[in-house]
Amino acid sequence: MIALHLIASLVVTLQQTVGQAQSNNYRIFRESFFHLVHGADLYARYPATQFDLFKYSPTFALLFAPFAALPYSAGLLLWNLLNAASLCAAMALLLSPRAAAGALAIVLLEAIGAMQNNQSNALCAALMIGALVALERERTALGAAAIASGAAVKLFPLASGLLGLVSPRRWSHLAWCVVMGIVCVLLPLLVTSPSTLVTQYHSWTAVQRADATKIEMWWLGGVLERWSGVSIAHMPLQLAGVAWTIITAWRAKDRWGDAVLRRLLLAALLIFAVAFNHMAEAPTFVIAFAGIGIWWAALPRERWRDALVLVIVLFGSVTSADIVPRHIRIDWIVHYRIKALMTAVAWFAVQGDVLRRLRTVIPSPTVTARP
Repeated sequence: MIALHLIASLVVTLQQTVGQAQSNNYRIFRESFFHLVHGADLYARYPATQFDLFKYSPTFALLFAPFAALPYSAGLLLWNLLNAASLCAAMALLLSPRAAAGALAIVLLEAIGAMQNNQSNALCAALMIGALVALERERTALGAAAIASGAAVKLFPLASGLLGLVSPRRWSHLAWCVVMGIVCVLLPLLVTSPSTLVTQYHSWTAVQRADATKIEMWWLGGVLERWSGVSIAHMPLQLAGVAWTIITAWRAKDRWGDAVLRRLLLAALLIFAVAFNHMAEAPTFVIAFAGIGIWWAALPRERWRDALVLVIVLFGSVTSADIVPRHIRIDWIVHYRIKALMTAVAWFAVQGDVLRRLRTVIPSPTVTARP
């Protein structure tokens, strides 16, 4: 499965270099580094070189330096390989080899879709998984670094910080998250002035504020709206999801020693980051399907769960591929937001397993952070 993910990154790179397929997102990421170094507004429009806005943090623009320094094709290959390899490594560190292979199989098509869009979502998923891996090995600073760097790419990887807050090392975790967050915020000062960096953050905030008012359809609220015909306000639904997630995680704080429960909480967070994200789009679902893979791999085989995961993969992932006739994909899969529907179904199923696990695992006054 690792070989398949890495081969896919090579094939996608060939599509976008030799085959000259679209690679606009990578171009935006690459140009952002040069804009940062030259003091240009990262969040302005540059129609001569890119077709959309840069929406990530100034730190992400700085961290893209290794890719920007290489020739275009070499940098694109390295970027695609990083996304594929980081997700594979995170799964391999979290799960047994057989379980990791199954999880990587479940997420494969979504990982390919994210790479075809040159998105950073597979990397975000890997950093969220890596945060738990580091916590389990009592590498608190490393886990905080994974969370902070994930947030520098997209804000929602901050959700993985919740796992540290219910771990035995919660105060150390919180302190390191603050330290690593400050480091990430100030890191662009290596190549730009303080006043310019403040201006960049103001522009980034404006972009984030504008996006917060948009309502896309690739999330739970969009599914409810599409199927019911009733407009759904995204904030109440998202707040309800956040409250439920915090409550269930806090109930698990005395059961941290149970490795299965930790993985279920992680799976729920990964799916939550997409199912309750009103700005979710098709390439984002690699994060949710990574969570679905971990959920399936973490528990003993049961027919109902195997059948449900098969349905979710078939209707939520396979039906979005080009092997399905275009008119079916547009008129049914896209129109009825089947991918988002399957992700929502998975989130509720994971919550059921979390609650069952909470009832069966006996709280322990002395827990260990090691798996």
